[in-house]
Amino acid sequence: MERWITHGKLIALAAFFVASAITIFYQAYYVWPVQRCEGRGAWWDTKDRQCLDPIPIWRITGRALAKYPAPVSGSPPGPKAHPPVPGR
Repeated sequence: MERWITHGKLIALAAFFVASAITIFYQAYYVWPVQRCEGRGAWWDTKDRQCLDPIPIWRITGRALAKYPAPVSGSPPGPKAHPPVPGR
């Protein structure tokens, strides 16, 4: 009887170590790379498992960013109602 208890303890201990190893592997392979990537402001691609840097659109098109004037505080607010629906 005592032998069964000892074997049960060893089996539970081995199951604990296997579960711990699986958890550490999962964290190291799936979770930590995503956290490192998003922590530096990049995008994580789950399909290819790559950390990609976002590219501004002006780099692709070669066009300079337009400088829009700041809104004046005295200007009237924009319309709040939706535009009229075309006749049916």
